[in-house]
Formats: sequence, C-alpha cells, structure tokens
Amino acid sequence: MKRLLSSLYYGLPSARATMFLFPPLYWFRREAARTLLREVIRFRPRTVLEVGFSDAFLTRRLSLALPESRITAIDTSSGSVERARRLKLPNVRFMRDDFFNHRGRYGVVISMHVFVLFDHRTALKKLKELGDVHLITLTGFSPFTVLHRPFHRLMTGMDVNLIEPEEYTRIAREEGFKVRVVRINDVEQSYMVVLKQT
Repeated sequence: MKRLLSSLYYGLPSARATMFLFPPLYWFRREAARTLLREVIRFRPRTVLEVGFSDAFLTRRLSLALPESRITAIDTSSGSVERARRLKLPNVRFMRDDFFNHRGRYGVVISMHVFVLFDHRTALKKLKELGDVHLITLTGFSPFTVLHRPFHRLMTGMDVNLIEPEEYTRIAREEGFKVRVVRINDVEQSYMVVLKQT
C-alpha cells in the first residue's frame, strides 16, 4: 500500500494528474517554477543542471525557455528517467544520478523543492563543485508545511528539512555564498535562493 501511495505521490504521469489528486501541491509547484524560470532566463546560461526532475514539470519549461542551453537533468529514480526520456526534449539529457555523486561544471544549477530533502550545509558544499550560480527553492515553517511533513515522510520515507530564509542565508554565507532571497508563496512559506560564490 505504501509503495502504491508513493508512486501516486511522485510517479504521476502528468502535472494534470498531480493537480487532480493534490491541488495545493500543483499550485505551489507552478508558482515555484515561474519564479525559477524568470530568474534563470536572466542568466541565459549555456549549460544547466537540474537536480531532482521527478516528472519533468520544471524540465519541460526550462527546455522551452532556454532553447539554446544544454540542460542535464538528474534524478535517482530510474522510472522517472525512463518516462522523461520519452518526452524527447531536444536540449535535455536525462540521467539517473545522485546529486552528491554527480560531476561536472554548469552555468546554473537549478532545483525545485528537492534541496528540502538534503542536509543544507552538506548540499551547499557540493554546489561549490558544480558551478558558481545556483537557483534553489526551499520551504520554511507554516501550518501547511508542518502538516505536510509527516505525510511526506509516510509516502516517501524521507524527511523534509524545513528552514527559514534567515537561517539558510546565514549558513550559505558561512559556506562562502552571496545570497538573495525571493519569496514565492506565504501559505507554503516557500522561497527561492539565488546563490553566487564569493
């Protein structure tokens, strides 16, 4: 039963199915994707790494918004990689890989609501190896995220590391990054951090 619920939660074939089953999550994802796209377009990177593409919700939009960029999208799920490759996005290479084992340098590293699963300081150290500019969405504490946290743990077996923007900014600066915070949604307490190495 847990495997079935988890596959529904993460393995949905389309954003429409996600919207039908979990409308708030779809709305939050859409807002986060818009915020990330507005920012990444400003950089016009030649190469992009997307960490944790899942159902390629953001990847499809990145591919359209950055037709001249070479995008590498990684995820630990072989099923996600298989489904995403069927999309045949011309400028995207889908790979099964773990963020902490990945190698390469990119113009921009981008990720939507995946870094909430990582230890923040450890992830920041890894980001230094992968590029100089990073666009990451995170969530702080709100009634919604506090209620969603045990549900996520039940569905996936993974905890969500909620963190307020002030605390994340402090840690990122200690790790040698300049930080700009962009608020996304007050209900979810989501925000984007623009990280640049100093």
